[in-house]
Amino acid sequence: MGRAPSTGALVALVLLLSACTTPNPSVTPAPVPTRDPNALNVTALLDLSGSRAPNGGPQRDALQLWADQHSSATPRVKLKIVDVASSPSKTVLELRRAAVEDRADAIVVGVSVDYDDAFAAAVQLAQVPVLFTLPIPEPATRGGSWAFALAPTPAQLARFVLDDAALRSVLSADLVVSDESTTAIVERIALTTELSRRRVTANVVTVTPGDATAKLRPLLVTTPVVLLAGTPRSYIDAARTVTLGTSLYLSYLCEFTDIADLREAAPLAVWPGSRGIAASTSGGAARAAFVQAYTDRTGPPTSVAASAYDALGLLASAADSGTAPDAVRDRLQSGTFVGVATTYAFSPSQHAGFDTSDLALLRYVAPRVPPALR
Repeated sequence: MGRAPSTGALVALVLLLSACTTPNPSVTPAPVPTRDPNALNVTALLDLSGSRAPNGGPQRDALQLWADQHSSATPRVKLKIVDVASSPSKTVLELRRAAVEDRADAIVVGVSVDYDDAFAAAVQLAQVPVLFTLPIPEPATRGGSWAFALAPTPAQLARFVLDDAALRSVLSADLVVSDESTTAIVERIALTTELSRRRVTANVVTVTPGDATAKLRPLLVTTPVVLLAGTPRSYIDAARTVTLGTSLYLSYLCEFTDIADLREAAPLAVWPGSRGIAASTSGGAARAAFVQAYTDRTGPPTSVAASAYDALGLLASAADSGTAPDAVRDRLQSGTFVGVATTYAFSPSQHAGFDTSDLALLRYVAPRVPPALR
């Protein structure tokens, strides 16, 4: 049996190992960015690339217009625009990044989202006001949430459109068309629910961009009321065949390029939107000035662009006495704010603030000309 090493040998071994071991580097925590008390940090999430519709370009233009017009205002709005590239996963990731890493005081979401439990949890965890410029369904905007809807809800839009359709035809053979995109699914559900409430069974046709024309052309000839759910990109070729006698209702989210692509059929189509963006609006100097400034810069504004413009105005107004997110939320949900798209009124129990009396049916006039009221 070998001899046990002496105490001196053990000490020498320990010293040798210590000398060969790389010491752990000291870790200094990264300093937390200091908030500028005179600035309101706002991150806007938009689809500026990818296939998801509507494209965020009009909203980006509206946000930049507001920022340029109010560059010397207090609080100073520091705007950051992030392209989420039509990715639902990136939308959630950037929502979290804005709240945690960028320390945004508020977030504007200008993309279509599937507002499920997981997305609702992400909004709640952000712990900052999150303003949606596209329609989101109830109960996303009920009390206790950080979510605020600046657009009408899908249910409000469905009710408004079907009220008009009922004046023009008996609601019995209406055609609801959906390409089952995120926005189309939400609208299709709202339309069929509202028709069911009126004891009407909806005639729902689902299409893809590849088969939409073949499926729809024969139906459009014989159907008095046609409701196209979601952005109309998939339906354009078929919709060009619509003739006088058919009421064609497009989505609140339609873009002017889509309507122009209808060509001769464009005058036969209408869509719900804010009367504040109409060429003949009588909504006051602020609305008229916005429509003119936006049209001069990039072309006629959409209702969604108007809501994006209003988002920064709402936040700046609510942050007038301080930019702490909880204080901004409290002011948002306890006040009335006059915007260009509508007058917004929120409460602690209801965060859908669009005044539906400002909804109107709009029609296409010409390129670079704001829409007209029907």
